[in-house]
Amino acid sequence: MRKTIAFVAITAFIATTSLGLAATKRVSHEGLTVSGKVSAIEDGILSLKESNGQTFNVAAESDKLKGIEVGDRVTVRDVNGWAVSINKMEKTEMKQHTKQVAKKHKTAEKKMSTPKPVATPKSE
Repeated sequence: MRKTIAFVAITAFIATTSLGLAATKRVSHEGLTVSGKVSAIEDGILSLKESNGQTFNVAAESDKLKGIEVGDRVTVRDVNGWAVSINKMEKTEMKQHTKQVAKKHKTAEKKMSTPKPVATPKSE
């Protein structure tokens, strides 16, 4: 039973990382941080295309959208669906950020895939 649960957990983690679902998002108690390329800005809604191809939408006040254009690479901190901050990133910064997040996931994946020794009962 333990092996089945461990297998399912590891498979789910690997599927998530291989699909890139966690590559650009970080969640904390302060909200969600998402990085991507601005694909649209309409009626106060900012749409980001993430590196995994998914689109992330967040509401933003007009003062936060000043200077942001379609095609810009940005990092958005979202709390309850509202952009708390929007920061432009240069292409090199975006690549570094993506590499850092991917490195963290690879480290976590290695920890999960390292088998732990299992105590076996002694036979008498």
